[in-house]
Amino acid sequence: MPEGGKRVYNCTMHHFHEARPGAHQAEHRRPGAKEKKHGLVRYAAGWNLPLAVLLSLGVWFLCLKTAPVIPSTFFTTPLLGLLNWLPVLLVLLALLSAFGNVFSAAAATLAVCGLLNFANRLKIDARDDPLVPQDLSMAREAVQAAGSYDLHVDTPLVLLCVIVLLALVVCAMLFRTRRTGLRGAFRAAARAGGCLGCAGLLVLLTYTVYASADVFASFPVTNRFNMTTVYEQAGFHFSFLRNVTQNNLQKPEGFSKTETEARIAATETVPAAPKPVNVIFVMSEAFCDLSDDDDFTWTAETDPLKNYHALQRSENAISGHLIVPNYGGGTANTEFDVLTGMQTALLSDAGVSSFRVLHKNVDSVFRVAVQNGWQTQFIHPGKAWFYNRQNIYKWLGAQEIVFEDAFEGAAYKGGYVTDAALLDYMTDNFERHAANGQPQFTYVTTIQNHMAYTEQKYGPAVDLTPISVKGELPDEARIMLTEYLYGLRDADDMLGAMTDYFAKRDEPVLLVFFGDHLPSMGEDYLCYRALGMEMTDDRTREDWLDAYAPPFLLWANEAGAEALDFGTLAARLGLPENGKLSASFLGAAVLDAVGCGESDPFFRFVNTLRRELPVVQRGTAVDADGAYHAQTPAESADAVAEYKDRIYYRMKYENLD
Repeated sequence: MPEGGKRVYNCTMHHFHEARPGAHQAEHRRPGAKEKKHGLVRYAAGWNLPLAVLLSLGVWFLCLKTAPVIPSTFFTTPLLGLLNWLPVLLVLLALLSAFGNVFSAAAATLAVCGLLNFANRLKIDARDDPLVPQDLSMAREAVQAAGSYDLHVDTPLVLLCVIVLLALVVCAMLFRTRRTGLRGAFRAAARAGGCLGCAGLLVLLTYTVYASADVFASFPVTNRFNMTTVYEQAGFHFSFLRNVTQNNLQKPEGFSKTETEARIAATETVPAAPKPVNVIFVMSEAFCDLSDDDDFTWTAETDPLKNYHALQRSENAISGHLIVPNYGGGTANTEFDVLTGMQTALLSDAGVSSFRVLHKNVDSVFRVAVQNGWQTQFIHPGKAWFYNRQNIYKWLGAQEIVFEDAFEGAAYKGGYVTDAALLDYMTDNFERHAANGQPQFTYVTTIQNHMAYTEQKYGPAVDLTPISVKGELPDEARIMLTEYLYGLRDADDMLGAMTDYFAKRDEPVLLVFFGDHLPSMGEDYLCYRALGMEMTDDRTREDWLDAYAPPFLLWANEAGAEALDFGTLAARLGLPENGKLSASFLGAAVLDAVGCGESDPFFRFVNTLRRELPVVQRGTAVDADGAYHAQTPAESADAVAEYKDRIYYRMKYENLD
């Protein structure tokens, strides 16, 4: 005790404790315990990783709920489930490093991943075409166009996501990580390193694991060439990241630019002798002849294809089946194949969308037609932005391009401009252009009978003709077939009215009518199997081509038949007796028919190849005698390899003014 027995008050110590309220308690607080300060709750940084894992699983679950069903493959193939969850976790961890708050990171991850998943679901519902990375560059156009579609939004799910998002924002405001010993530049560097590390790992995985053909082949996907099926069975996140690397032009093995240029220069061409016939291509949405199956019991009046069948029997008609790039979708790929003579499947060993690979002017049947006196047009009563068609058809050389905005006041069915309204436009357009005396070369893509074939497709507003079959059909199959066949009848009525119109015209006309692909009719070919059709992916069997074989019809009016000497046309074109022809050979064959098929080196080569192998499809072939080959015949291997080289050269190196 100090002298005199008096206590001495230590002002310095008093000031220190006043300045640090609760310091004593803080010293004795358990490590990791929560600290309340200014209304916040602070927790140890060690909790961030387990919280990130739990929150990423919650975000992923909400994303999965946007799909009709959670793929069972996630449970039977754990790697597939992992590869769909991992992007969510890595995005969340990258944002955690950037924001420094796990709840803020989870909220941002939910906003980004949720919007992408919802956009994918709506795009599939509206167009049977999933969201791919290239679509993000056209987000503004997509938002503008969305109002014209009858989109079925899952309102309860949207509300749930909004509630969870708000809850995460509130948590971000209430909870903070306790400060670590790092200060200033060191803390900023650590956070930047964590963010870049997670982002870099996601990029690395995208270009290795997600891009791997072997990894994809190991997953149980029933149809690897239908993008919607792939997305629904392999999951959105895996499929979306996989498509980052898929829509790229692939260099053929052994390709030599110099050698290819030498072959092109050595190709002997023949000067064009154009026959001034009006050429009208009509590619009818999902047009196919599945209604010819023996299980149906149609009468002459109820046959959905009565006009098509009548025209097949005409002396001025040639019919068969195109072998197209895709089943159940891929309209633009068929357009590309027909119009360019190139083949989508040969652009890359991976599945690609040809219009998303094309970025420049290329030669096409349009350009050959223009060089030989035709006026060219592309007509499609759909959105100009979809598949980037507003630019693609400029690059393909069409002189006039028509989209949905030209159909103001037209009738709609099933959410799209009707085939009847399209025909009205076509006939008015034909007469308007015929007035200048120049032959027309027109490509039309219809849209009315686009999927999905649900009860809402045509609905109660129209009188759906009941289908009649010998056996029982599952309810889901009966609904889809009823809706699809209603639209097929409209397409057939359009064909009948179109040929009636052109039959009365004095101008020579060649009509090229075909389907772009078979309709997607339920998971794992549901409707086809219900009808007893044996659809297979086994390429050792020729009937695997059945899923890629919509019908085609070449028909000429009397003036056209006379100009083309139609009675000998099939023989002169070397069309196979079995009627099977790759879509990439159709445009070249039509140029041949009107006297221009050998004036261009590329189309001269294509026409030579198609006479040898009328069908070339993903490593298989059908030869001129109709024999199927599960592998390209040895004697034709060099020609097919050269075809691939010429396609690559045209897409990569050939420049047009």
